[in-house]
Amino acid sequence: MNTSRLASLLVALMTTSLLAACSKEGGFQAITPTTGDSTQGSNGDNSGQGGTATPTPTPQTPSAYDKLDMNAYVGSGSYENEHVLSLDKANNALLLYLPLPPGPFSSLYIDVPDVKGVKIATVLDSQQKARVAVSIPLKLIVKDKVTLPAATTLPGGRALPMMPSGEYPSLALGLNQNSDNKMFLYFGVNTVGMFLESSYFPEYIGITAPIKNKAGTRTLGYFTIVPKQGANKGGLFLSFILPNDLARIIDDHLSGIIN
Repeated sequence: MNTSRLASLLVALMTTSLLAACSKEGGFQAITPTTGDSTQGSNGDNSGQGGTATPTPTPQTPSAYDKLDMNAYVGSGSYENEHVLSLDKANNALLLYLPLPPGPFSSLYIDVPDVKGVKIATVLDSQQKARVAVSIPLKLIVKDKVTLPAATTLPGGRALPMMPSGEYPSLALGLNQNSDNKMFLYFGVNTVGMFLESSYFPEYIGITAPIKNKAGTRTLGYFTIVPKQGANKGGLFLSFILPNDLARIIDDHLSGIIN
């Protein structure tokens, strides 16, 4: 072996030894980019050796809809602090609740055929009190028009409590076969009425209370105890009136989904 070939062999052996040593220490680890940048650096610690740093994801700013809080409660009276309103953001639906009169609890779920997307169910709350819950797609409140026979009054001709005057597409549903409880729904532009009719409520006791957010700073509707009147049964009436600024937020959100 001549001197030139021996020198070349020694250089190759030394280079291989150095690369192996660096590999054991982790100094030569390829950086896989998480973005469109296809450049790979030669130093895993990004210490100025030409490596590409992995960008930190920018947190998404919550939209006005994400920050919307529409939980609302009865503001006074015998049903004070009763939770009667909330927003189901995952399903883009308004949730309305009314307490059921005392009596045996019957589980019920109705997918209302006359109004697509409206659902009615009986539920037990955290204190095991029976309630009826209604889910209404937000688009039926702020965008689409409900096509149903119109009504201007409660059963028997009594005025709709705390609702803007006008005609409302309406429907009536029996809640179960074991009671005389009935549900009446009234649909308007940015307005919903919900009447739970029952023989439980006597004459002469009619009270209306505002429905307010938890902070008590906004009124989102009214809760009324409707007294029995002659042959007409009493009940509980919930009127929801969507403020214009909240309607705009919901409309913008739904427009983004649809478009």
